[in-house]
Amino acid sequence: MPRKKIIEQQDTGYSFYKRYLEKGMELLDTMSRKHRKVMQTRMDFRYPQEMKTDGSNRDFSRTLQGLTKELRREGYDPQYIARREQKDQPHQHYHLDIVTNAKNHESRQRIIEKAERHWGNALGMTQEDIHERQLVYPCTKDKDGNMRPNGYMLSRGTEDFEATRGMMIRQMAYVTKYISEDTTPSTTRKFFISQYGKLPKEVKNPFHDEAEGADS
Repeated sequence: MPRKKIIEQQDTGYSFYKRYLEKGMELLDTMSRKHRKVMQTRMDFRYPQEMKTDGSNRDFSRTLQGLTKELRREGYDPQYIARREQKDQPHQHYHLDIVTNAKNHESRQRIIEKAERHWGNALGMTQEDIHERQLVYPCTKDKDGNMRPNGYMLSRGTEDFEATRGMMIRQMAYVTKYISEDTTPSTTRKFFISQYGKLPKEVKNPFHDEAEGADS
């Protein structure tokens, strides 16, 4: 099995795949050069516990396709990085970090509502049921139940640009985390990254004191 470099990061409390985090950073930098203001939105996609599925990524792929098509049509220019995760649960779930053009589009809730509708279409459920059961979870609380932001707004030329960019990358790091207990079959896709155009020449990494390891 190919060796995949991971980063052990004490600040976040988990390790993550270097390759995919760098892809997320490149995506963010490409978007911030393309648009004066960009918005990050985090959300998770879950299955009802009682639903029988085939274990494939078909439902999530359909949802991503429908959601991004609608957002592009409305001028959001959506770019994303997403990850499948499954440990001891009967179903897999998905983490999505989506970055959009924030000109005239500054509502994360609106994006989440659209995602609820598309996830509902994929599962054969109404948006109301998806919302009530939080099957598209907006990631607004930490594991202890404390409120937290589910994204940030990055504006080019502002004094807090670098600090905000760093916080956005830290959120992306969660999507790219390394999970040794993940039971996803090796033949099944785990990561989903949009085609965001030309890569920047240089990407600054806000993390320090990194130690590289390997995923065997």
